[in-house]
Amino acid sequence: MTDHRNGYTLSELLVVISIIVVLGLALLVSLNPMEQILKGYDSRRKSDLTKIKIALESYYSDHSCYPVFPLKDSLNRPSYACDSTFLQPYLNTMPCDPNSKKPYVIYLSPAGTVCPQNFAVYAQIFSFFDPNGNKIQNCANTVTVTSAGMNYGEISYGCSSTIPCAEHFGCKAGVCIKLSNYEQPGCTTNYCTSDCGGVNCSFPSNTCQ
Repeated sequence: MTDHRNGYTLSELLVVISIIVVLGLALLVSLNPMEQILKGYDSRRKSDLTKIKIALESYYSDHSCYPVFPLKDSLNRPSYACDSTFLQPYLNTMPCDPNSKKPYVIYLSPAGTVCPQNFAVYAQIFSFFDPNGNKIQNCANTVTVTSAGMNYGEISYGCSSTIPCAEHFGCKAGVCIKLSNYEQPGCTTNYCTSDCGGVNCSFPSNTCQ
């Protein structure tokens, strides 16, 4: 008589279950759902900033000024209420950060004017997914959209309240020269780098002492 077995043995079931679990874990690690969620937030932030920029430029085209925002945030910067209709008809509702649910940071220039001529809008992102997230001095993990006239110093100041140095002077081969723009810590013309051995640069003689 032939012995016909129905189903699987316990050991066979355990092997199959183990294989399914291992494959599932491998798939989960490869997809990294949290990373995908964070990337999605960053994409939404960039999209929101683009929408705000387009609306502000349209507003400027009609009024020759950028709008004075109606609210202030905790640092006394221009702000707005989430989902408000403040920029209608240029933007139906004002977007906010998809994770924190707070308004995006706004900087207007000149500060305190009733007719701003420049703007910058900032968003905090997870910069380890985006190399552009650390391009603004003193503003880590930050991306921005700005008006065409906003210079780098204002962009950095708008999100950090720190004024980067307009010019960085130092000594090279015994001669005092301008090394770069908008860098710290060279906030005065007598600042020298380690190349000078601790000596000072003096202007206007352009020599190291």
